[in-house]
Amino acid sequence: MIRRMRTYLCLPGAWMGAWSWQFVVERLRAAGHAARALPFRGVGERAAELSPGLDNDVFLADTIAALENEDLKEVVLVGHSFGSLIAGLVTDRIPERIAHLVIIDGGIPQDGQSIFGRIPAEIVAKRQKLVKVVNGTEVLPFAPVGSLIIDDPALAAWTHRQLTPHPLACYTKPIRLNRPAGNGRPMTYIACTKPRYPVSAGMHEKVQAMPHIRFRPIEAGHNCILSAPELVARELLEIPR
Repeated sequence: MIRRMRTYLCLPGAWMGAWSWQFVVERLRAAGHAARALPFRGVGERAAELSPGLDNDVFLADTIAALENEDLKEVVLVGHSFGSLIAGLVTDRIPERIAHLVIIDGGIPQDGQSIFGRIPAEIVAKRQKLVKVVNGTEVLPFAPVGSLIIDDPALAAWTHRQLTPHPLACYTKPIRLNRPAGNGRPMTYIACTKPRYPVSAGMHEKVQAMPHIRFRPIEAGHNCILSAPELVARELLEIPR
């Protein structure tokens, strides 16, 4: 049976860029699909563009522009961690271009809620103490190498060297959803269970209670797109059509 080519667009987590998806993207392409990752303005490969006006609305507009400028349709839109928030917002605004929404160990967006309003209060308190100002912009600095949950020391060190600060407004500004999360599009949630990431752990049980979301646990850490790209690619290739 000939399998029709799919288009995957992958969005990175906080402090990361398109580079974080390279090991998954190469596997998706090797399987005969179109796949690419998109960095956010001011972060990762676009770190030089950091400015005070950056927030989730800017990331949303940039991602929609990429989809529309390239006229991408029937897209499997994949967000890792923070990127899942932007993926959810994109699906809310232009569902006609999205075939399937995939969240990797992130949150399910809710109208009027910020990331800091969703994650555990003790984690918020710790992160707020770390806030710095870079290029006139309040940012969250990236975490120490030991917190990446990547077992391979060389891979963890390489990953840490690529990280860049992330605009604080992305965490503090409430989002706006016009429709319930997913906007009626098929959804898959990939949960990292070995070990479970404290920020995401509570979301796993909530998602399992949502019958419209396909729940897929994998035995990998939170940064699975780097530490277990073969598992992630396999899950993405098996997304129902």
